[in-house]
Amino acid sequence: MIFRTAEEAKKHIDQSTLNGDSFELHIADDFTFAGQPDLMGAGMAVVLDGILVQGFEPDGFDQHDGYRVYRYKPME
Repeated sequence: MIFRTAEEAKKHIDQSTLNGDSFELHIADDFTFAGQPDLMGAGMAVVLDGILVQGFEPDGFDQHDGYRVYRYKPME
């Protein structure tokens, strides 16, 4: 699933139990936060906060046509 809003992605993270060696989030290039383009990254910061709470940290990303795949790994 490609998330188009910070609210969708945050809800998904909050309703999931993150475990394992890694996980990925697919985030649209036209990602929004509070109905506006997320030009400053505030929406991704809200999503990342939910990920950090579950003990995972960023592990890079790959750009694809129209979206990015963000990778996360357990904190060391």
